[in-house]
Amino acid sequence: MPQSRADALIRQWGERFRKDPLATRVVAGLRERSNEIWQGTFELLQRESPEYRNSVDDEFTKESKAHCNELLKTIIAIVAARSDRSGADPFDFVRTHAAWRARHQVPLIASLHAYRLAHRTYWEITRDSLLRHGKRGEAILSLTMLSDFWIQFFDYVGAVLAEAHAVEEGLIVAQSTRSYVSLIDDLLRGIEPRDADSQRLCTLCGIRPGAPKAIGVARPLQAGNGKHIDLEVTLRSFVRLIEQVLPPTIFGKLIDIRNGEVTAIACSDADTARGLSRALRQNGFARRAGNGHSAAFGISLDVIEFARLPQALEEARLALEFAGAAEPLVHFADIDLPEFLIRRADSAAIRLIPEWARHFKSIEDDQSGELSRTIHIFADCSFNVKQTAQRLGVHTNTVYFRLNRINKLTGINPRTYSGTSQLLTSLRLLEIHGNGRQGS
Repeated sequence: MPQSRADALIRQWGERFRKDPLATRVVAGLRERSNEIWQGTFELLQRESPEYRNSVDDEFTKESKAHCNELLKTIIAIVAARSDRSGADPFDFVRTHAAWRARHQVPLIASLHAYRLAHRTYWEITRDSLLRHGKRGEAILSLTMLSDFWIQFFDYVGAVLAEAHAVEEGLIVAQSTRSYVSLIDDLLRGIEPRDADSQRLCTLCGIRPGAPKAIGVARPLQAGNGKHIDLEVTLRSFVRLIEQVLPPTIFGKLIDIRNGEVTAIACSDADTARGLSRALRQNGFARRAGNGHSAAFGISLDVIEFARLPQALEEARLALEFAGAAEPLVHFADIDLPEFLIRRADSAAIRLIPEWARHFKSIEDDQSGELSRTIHIFADCSFNVKQTAQRLGVHTNTVYFRLNRINKLTGINPRTYSGTSQLLTSLRLLEIHGNGRQGS
C-alpha cells in the first residue's frame, strides 16, 4: 500500500471531521473507553471466531490489547488532525501486527474477522452516543458521515494487514527452504542471482539490483555477570529484533544464523547502512543489548553491485571487532582510523614498539597511570597546559612537571605534535598487543 494513499485518506477524513463537530466530539470521547472497546471486541472474537480459540494465550492477549490501543490512538489522531510530519507511515503498526500474527500462525481470516468485529464495536458505541443527542437532524448527518468513515477506515487497515501478512508468510516459507540459505550463500560470495527461482526469491525479500545494499553481522557478547549465554536463544531473539525494526515498506532483508552469528543483508532506496543503524538505535538496540539480549552489531558501508557484497561482509566483521558493551553498534565508517591501524598492526609494527615504552609502562603501573592520563588529556586540549590542568584538577606546575618527567623517561618531547603522536601510538600498541616482541 503506497504511503501517499494513506496520507490522502487521512487528509480526507480529517477534513470531514473538521466539518462535523458533533461526530468529532463523539469519536474523541472514545479515548476514555479504550478498555471497553478492547474487551467488547475480544469477547466477540472468542465467541464468534473459532480460529482464535486455539491461538489465545497471555502473549496473544497482550499483543491484541496493545494493537487495539494503537488503533484507537490512530483514530483519535485522525479526528484531531494530528498528522505525523516525520514521514513515517501512520499505519506501520498494522504491518507489525500482521507480521506478529503470521509468525505466530494466526490465520489471516481470523485477523480480518477481528477487524470486522472491531468495526462493529466502534459503530455501535458511536451510533448509541449520537442517538442520545437532542438535535435529531444533526445526529443523522453525523451518523451518515461516521458510517462512511468506519467502512473506509477498516477497509483500508484490513487491506494493509492482508498485504503485510502475505509478505511475512512468504518470508517464513522462504526462510524454511534450502533456496533461502543457498541465495544468502551466493550473495555473500558476490554471486548475482541468475536462475528464475533465486531472482524471484530475491525480489520477494526486497533485495534489488541497482539499489544500495549493506551487511550487518551480530554476535553475542559475554554476559558481564558471568552467566552462561544460551547461544541459539540469543541469536533467534536478535533475528526477531531485526525483523521487527526493519519495516518491509522501507527495507528488503535476508537474515540467517550461521557460525554462531546473525548475518543480515539489507536493501533500501538510499543510504541503507545508515538507515539500518538508525532503525536499530531508535528501536532500543543499545538498551536491549544491555538487558539480557547481549549482542554486538557491525554494519558495512553501502554497496550497489552484488559482486561487492563480500567486501561489505568483511567491513561488517571489522566493525564488529570495535563493538562492545559500551558501544554495541558500530558502523564501518565510524571506526577511528588510527585505532584501526593500531589494532590491525602486523608483527613488524609490533617489533617497532620502542623499549622506552615498556619501561614507561612499568613505571606507570606503579604510579596509577597519571603520566599516561596527562599526555592523553594534553593532546585532547591541543597542547594547552592551562586547559590540561583544569581537566586534571591540578596546578599548571604539576602538568609541566609531568611533561618533563615523560621527556626524561622516554627521550621524547611531549610538547611537539610528532612527540605526542609517537608516545600515544607506542603506548596504545603496547596496550593492545602486549609486552612481548612478536617474532623476536
